[in-house]
Amino acid sequence: MKLLNKDEFLANELKFYFMQENLKEGDKLPSERELAEEYGVQRVTVRSAYQILEEEGIIEKRTRSGHYMGHGRIRTDLCQIQSFHEKAQSLGMDSENKLLAFELIEVDKDLSKKIKLPIGTVLNKITRIRKVKREDEMFPIAIEYAYIPEAMAGKLMKYDLEERSLFQILSQEYGRVPKREEQVVEIVYANEFEAKTLQVDQRTTLIMKEGITYDAQGNILQFLHTVMKKDWVIFEQGNDKIQRKMEEVAHGL
Repeated sequence: MKLLNKDEFLANELKFYFMQENLKEGDKLPSERELAEEYGVQRVTVRSAYQILEEEGIIEKRTRSGHYMGHGRIRTDLCQIQSFHEKAQSLGMDSENKLLAFELIEVDKDLSKKIKLPIGTVLNKITRIRKVKREDEMFPIAIEYAYIPEAMAGKLMKYDLEERSLFQILSQEYGRVPKREEQVVEIVYANEFEAKTLQVDQRTTLIMKEGITYDAQGNILQFLHTVMKKDWVIFEQGNDKIQRKMEEVAHGL
């Protein structure tokens, strides 16, 4: 049985306090001084407990304002194919897509290594911003670059890429049903475009997820490159070894 440090013990006590008080997203939390007096511990212990809860996405710290109850996180099961809208909906969040660009490109040498298609293959490249609703405002949390073989989905632009998911369009309009995905997750730093689009400071750490989606016959339906805000997503995976890696990624280790 693992013995808890003081900060870990306090973090668990605070979780119980949040439930007992029925605190909701955006509710302001007691100061470090108030909690130190309430629980008879040093302020550094409270600070460390709050940091644990921040890393878990339960609370958030606002500069010069204090700590508040945090927002929900989009859960991504690396063993399950699910659209962004479905993930957001499971948390009771409204979501929307904003189409930034649609273009036809050819696979080059670098992209060929990732997408596993020959150089020169024609692709639909779709760039979208993923947003969720928070405090009556749509808030950007991810930039998505989707590459879909033109041979699998010709004239894709005629469909509404903001109101419908790509998986829905591929399944319903082209009979291409996604069955399996290969995915990798890494920590990256925001470049100038990503920082401006996601409304974060440049060089902020983001989560990058890349993956290939296949149909039942093993045809490549999509290569997806996504960068997303670290505090808005959480990854799940049944394999314990991979789960530990996901936790390291989430904590920026």
